[in-house]
Amino acid sequence: MNRFLVDLLADLNVVLAIAILLFGAAAGYYWAKGTGDNLTFGMGIGIGLVAGLIVAAIVCGLLACLILIERHLRLIADDVEEMRRPETR
Repeated sequence: MNRFLVDLLADLNVVLAIAILLFGAAAGYYWAKGTGDNLTFGMGIGIGLVAGLIVAAIVCGLLACLILIERHLRLIADDVEEMRRPETR
């Protein structure tokens, strides 16, 4: 069950990164719209995308590192288990 959850988290990590980017773009747009200054439509979205990219890199990058560590530990555990099994010849 744990392996299924880790694999599901790995798949959802991409969706989470895209959602963070879209949320950042939307937040930047509404921020630019609310200021009433000479900020253009593209400027607000650009600022939001950069902020979203930074947040996505931190959050999703951390998740990706943890998932990679789990997969390496899984390989090590499988190898140790295989070495402990008696040979059947």
